[in-house]
This record gives sequence, C-alpha cells and structure tokens, in this order.
Amino acid sequence: MANVVTSIDDYRFWRDEKLANVQADIENCLVEVNKPTQLSKAEKNQITHLCRVNNFALFHIPSQQDYESSIVSFNQQFNLKAFDQHLYVKGQGLAHITQSDQQDQAEFIPYTDRAIGWHTDGYYNAPEDRIRAFSLFCVNPAQQGGENQWIDPQMAYLLLREKNPDIATALTHAQAMSIPAHKVDGQIRRKTSVGPIFFMDEMTSQLYMRYTQRKKNIDFYDSDEIKQAVEILDLLLAGNTQYHFTHTMSANQGLLCNNVLHKRSTYIDQQDTPRLMLRGRYFNRVQS
Repeated sequence: MANVVTSIDDYRFWRDEKLANVQADIENCLVEVNKPTQLSKAEKNQITHLCRVNNFALFHIPSQQDYESSIVSFNQQFNLKAFDQHLYVKGQGLAHITQSDQQDQAEFIPYTDRAIGWHTDGYYNAPEDRIRAFSLFCVNPAQQGGENQWIDPQMAYLLLREKNPDIATALTHAQAMSIPAHKVDGQIRRKTSVGPIFFMDEMTSQLYMRYTQRKKNIDFYDSDEIKQAVEILDLLLAGNTQYHFTHTMSANQGLLCNNVLHKRSTYIDQQDTPRLMLRGRYFNRVQS
C-alpha cells in the first residue's frame, strides 16, 4: 500500500502525478448538469475526474421543485449515502445552513452570518466517523458576501513539504491537534478528539487532513516544531497560490468534494429570501 507520508518514493510519484493532472482554472472545474436525479455518463465522468485530480468539482443544475431530494439523489450517484447524523441534519442527510434564530443552533458559526475560518468538515469527529466527502449547494445566495474559498488539502501538504519536509512531518504527529469534549448541561455530546493534522486514511489509502484555524478550544501539541508548523500552514492559507479557489455560489450551483479545506466570508441576507445552503457530510469519498 502506497504511503506518501512515510515513503519518499511513493511521495515523489504521487507529487509528480498530482502536479501533472491538477486543474488550476476554476472555469474548467464547473460542470453543467441537465438532470441532477439522472446524470449522463459524460456529466458523471467529468465530476468524478475532477474530484480525483482536484478533490472537488463545481456543478450547476436547473431549478428544481424539491431541491433537497434532488441533491440527495445527485450525491447518491457518487455513492455518497452513509451520512453524518450530526446536530441539525435533516432526515435525508442534509443540513440547512442559514441564519438561525434558535439560541442553541446559533451558537454554531455556520448558522450565523459571521465569517468561518479555514477548516475541514468534521475535524472534531472520531476516526470511525471521519468525514471523507461533503456537498454544499446554494438554494438562495446572500444579498452580499458569503464568498467561499478553498484549497485541496493534498495540494496544501505538497506545497508545505516541497518548501520544508520538516514542516510536513510535524503536522503528521499523532497528537498534533486536540479538540476538547463538547458538553451540554454536564452531558458529553462529543468526546475529546486527538490526532494528526495530515494523515493517511487507511480505508481509502488517501492523504487526508483534519484542521481548524480557530484557536478557541483547540490545543496544539506542546512542541516548538508543531507550533511553528501550524504558523507556516496558516501563512500558506493566507496567501494566494494558483491552487487557491475563490467563488461566490449563485442559486443552483454546488460544490462536491473530498472534504477540501475551506472558509466563508461574512454576508448580508436579503430580507425575504435569506441565504440557504444545503450541506451533506459523508463517510466515504466521491466514487464513480
């Protein structure tokens, strides 16, 4: 089994393949879909290919009578069926990401109009509940703002390792990042999560990442090497490489990905039609 983290030969082969096939032009990453509930072979192949080489694909669909059912059907065609039953997810596996007037829900930043820093989805999940893919679909855009930015975590690792292999090694430490348990009224809703930032996922033999740029209730391993590595990672994310993507989704556009590293800007809602995104989180990768 290839391991790009521990084997220099595996890494070099993987790096060369990655750089030879990556698509850096966002316009070439957008797929027009005629019928989301019944993809054509060409549409499915194009989306699968983009998710293989870039770990994401953007797509656009016609207006739908039932967006939730259409997106669930769309995702299932990529074998995205086992979903994360987290707080506020609906029956078909999608969460409605919009401003909430419910106090308990509004404690979570996605359900506000505030900016969200760089993160991968489910970074606090236990390994057995690892998020390997997610979809994000725009039903209603904001009046202003709500811009998304993302970068393929594998490309982030490649850039860091090419700059300084010691930085990449530090971020693979088994205790690099810890998230304390989440408690509500003395009851543990989620256990403490401890693990590396970059790691090889045993189920898929793919390089993955768990990370959040927020510093509240996050503990990084107490070593100068890891703290410096996190600082350099944050500097990379703050930059603007050709592998950074920025896009404000319009209505009927979506993102399908293998859990890319992403962020969101603040936004202002339209009064009658607030921003609404449908998000699904899944335990396996995008598959053909």
